[in-house]
Amino acid sequence: MASFLALEFERWEDGQRVRKRLEEPNRWEVHSAEEVDVTLGDLRLHILQQPHQLAGAGVNPDKLGVAAALWDGALVLTGYLAAQPRYRYLGMKCVELGSGVGLVGLALAAMGARVTITDMDKVLPLMEQNLAANGFDPARGPREGAGWAEAEELEWGKPGWMEGPVRRLAEQGVDLVVAADCCYIDQDGKSPSTPAFVQTCAGLCGPNTRCLVRACLLEEARKLFKKVKQVPLAQVPRPLRLEYVDIWELRLK
Repeated sequence: MASFLALEFERWEDGQRVRKRLEEPNRWEVHSAEEVDVTLGDLRLHILQQPHQLAGAGVNPDKLGVAAALWDGALVLTGYLAAQPRYRYLGMKCVELGSGVGLVGLALAAMGARVTITDMDKVLPLMEQNLAANGFDPARGPREGAGWAEAEELEWGKPGWMEGPVRRLAEQGVDLVVAADCCYIDQDGKSPSTPAFVQTCAGLCGPNTRCLVRACLLEEARKLFKKVKQVPLAQVPRPLRLEYVDIWELRLK
């Protein structure tokens, strides 16, 4: 039986281009490629990366840093979503935060949802390239009855972010908020982005909105969300059951 997960790409080895196929996550190998074909069950997506942009963002703020490539947390969250019945996503309004290459949002759109993938302004060109690579070309526009994805800037913590993009998206109605690997721990052991990230999640949510996030710090989440529950690892497809990746469900009520 074929594996639920396949990651296919080309990379240089000993001066030659070699085609690789992985059936389990390995970011060290994946991050060496500029293009990755991702298969999750019967879902197939083409992801463009910029591995040369991964390092040096602290010195050069124009570099994309971690937004330049695909990470294990996004694979796990996408795998969990892809393993659910597809009818749940038809017409669903979704927002992905800190999208980077946009895997999670693109997968939801491919399964029938209407998705806005978001990140900082400097990441927009890469997100738009991945939209086009997966058939979501703004010039073509959405098709009736089909899923769709578009990209917008949303940087939590930036002046006016709650009154601008967050409020506008919330007013349109959001059924599902998703985010993978958006919070980080700095050299002092603190996570400076987490409070604003959790505030953004809460601002997008209505009483019936479901929020699925990877690596959300619980102390901050419990300040704004009544329900903070870990998704059982058994609900994640077997190749993606990584002990170092957890998924949390947040609800206001």
